[in-house]
Amino acid sequence: MWRSKDILEGPEWANVRALYKSSGFSGEELTKPLIAVVNSYNTVCPGHVVLKQLTQRVKEGIYAAGGTPVEFGTIGACDGVAMSHKGMQYILPTREMIADDIEAMTEAHRLDGLVILGSCDKIVPGMILGALRVNLPTVFINGGPTLPGRMKENNPYGGEYIDHSIIQQSEGALKSGKISMKEFEWIENNAVPTIGSCAMLGTANTMCCLAEVMGLSFPGSATIPAVYSRRQSIAFESGMAVMDLVRKDIRIKDIITKQAVTNAIKVNSAIGGSTNAVLHLLAIAYEAQIDLDIFEFGRISMSVPHLVPMIPAGQFTLLDFHEAGGIPVMMKELETVLDLDGITCTGHTSRENIMEYRNKDSDVIRSLDRPVHTRGGIAVLRGNIAPDGAVTKPSAIPEQALWFRGPAKIYESEHEALLGIRASQVGEGDVVVIRNEGPKGGPGMQEMYKVMKVLVGMELGSKVCVITDGRFSGSNNGCFVGHICPEAFDDGPIAYIQDGDIITVDVLGGTIHADADFNQRRAVRRKEAEPASGYLYQYRKNVASASQGAYIATRQE
Repeated sequence: MWRSKDILEGPEWANVRALYKSSGFSGEELTKPLIAVVNSYNTVCPGHVVLKQLTQRVKEGIYAAGGTPVEFGTIGACDGVAMSHKGMQYILPTREMIADDIEAMTEAHRLDGLVILGSCDKIVPGMILGALRVNLPTVFINGGPTLPGRMKENNPYGGEYIDHSIIQQSEGALKSGKISMKEFEWIENNAVPTIGSCAMLGTANTMCCLAEVMGLSFPGSATIPAVYSRRQSIAFESGMAVMDLVRKDIRIKDIITKQAVTNAIKVNSAIGGSTNAVLHLLAIAYEAQIDLDIFEFGRISMSVPHLVPMIPAGQFTLLDFHEAGGIPVMMKELETVLDLDGITCTGHTSRENIMEYRNKDSDVIRSLDRPVHTRGGIAVLRGNIAPDGAVTKPSAIPEQALWFRGPAKIYESEHEALLGIRASQVGEGDVVVIRNEGPKGGPGMQEMYKVMKVLVGMELGSKVCVITDGRFSGSNNGCFVGHICPEAFDDGPIAYIQDGDIITVDVLGGTIHADADFNQRRAVRRKEAEPASGYLYQYRKNVASASQGAYIATRQE
């Protein structure tokens, strides 16, 4: 018995049936399970333009399998558009807004299952968080990555493809005279040739891949390009699949288990996924009531080497990864270290789902005995600067910068840091400290994306280290450490670093340390944070530390 029957059967619920009928639903349709089709379609975010077509195919699949689809939308903001201005303060907070939307709509209308459609950075985890709160049968489908641009000559990644992230990197190259304005304009016009999420392994594609690893989407579906017809048929099959889950009463918390999240951490390390996956998987673990902390995350991650050289940690794109076999092949290469016996949205186990897949390009998807780097894709550091942890990405850090020591150069915001870097205030050997950008301090935990891209474009990516209580984009490379906790707003040690303090970052050793006595400095009153208003006021007031996933509590502990 599905729960929408509780408000659709009998004379006492005629008013509800009448409201549905006024929208054009028939009496027959209202005798079937009502399945929410939730999408973040808009024409602002290029990763979401395709969702209108996909939604229609999902609804057709639901009808074909004996259900009745009911559609509603949620927001979907684009990190690329919001980058490096006030808009970025809202990007991470939208994750909880999306979760709230799904919880409220699904519970208010007593819906029976969910197909969630999204593509980009905070939308995917936000939808998963919302689905976990209502714990119904759930299938996820993403809109797919864009096709990459092609640039065979002077390609900074070393291959023939480029993606959106090259544009900001090229700003630094333009500033330092390494390319002309004409070359820069060509890159702008050719880096992103189609709709879809960005072609590199940023947070968007990372989270779509990890949703597939956890069993929420069809095998092989995460990497299908947005413009490929196969994505439309996967949408239809996803609509059919949710009905099978409803009949079998397989709910999202049956799929997202500790083993599934652990698998996601391991695959994220192997593919060189985004540092933002730490925030999102910790938040997912919280909502699923799974015991996981940031240091366990770090230990799990560093136990698996980096196996896929995808941009920004190599020359390949999501298209290359897809053509090599995508996530199913990656999981097959890791089958000795994964738990593949958990149930998935197909009604089968992960082991059954990947059985028929074969690696079509062992240079793109390496085996455990032939890694790109023996180190893991994500590392969690600890030290007197970050007693509650900090996050970095060893797979995207040049060998010579895995151990870095230098004097601090302090900036109180990302904006201030960009002004300083563009004014040539930062030189080789410096450790750039950007603070007051944590979840509370920002508020919103902005990405230091552009800071790193400009430094890399100026050929300082391995010669300068950037550390911050903010975060980074999945497309960043160079020497960087983010998520420093406690953040400055919470009186963390980063608030008391001074210009010239010697800072040591030891990525493989797992430490970040300053030659300073922070207890002594706490006697000096530090700068107060700028006041927040609107939703950001509520976010600052309620958000948890980045070391916990920057979630907003949804239950009493």
